Amino acid sequence: MTAYFVLTHSITDLRKYREQYIPGVMPFLAKHKAEVIVAELEAKPLEGSQAKGVVVLRFPSEQAIQDFLADPGYQPVKQVRLGITENGNALMAPQFKMPA
Repeated sequence: MTAYFVLTHSITDLRKYREQYIPGVMPFLAKHKAEVIVAELEAKPLEGSQAKGVVVLRFPSEQAIQDFLADPGYQPVKQVRLGITENGNALMAPQFKMPA
């Protein structure tokens, strides 16, 4: 079943994010069949004091998200992201299905 990966964070080094992280992550998103649904660096928080950056990715399944996050090749790219962001929060959720 389709699942979503939602990441919020505040970027502390925009140049590095654009020049290193984005080009680095794209091959892994393709490898794990992710589709970028939302990618916004300056989203407008409506409630609370959330991070401004938000990314929503659609994957074929929750297992595909877990495989993406655990991919050994992605680990150095992930470390780049973790080093240039703060206030990060990531979660995964299955696609909503109306109860019968």
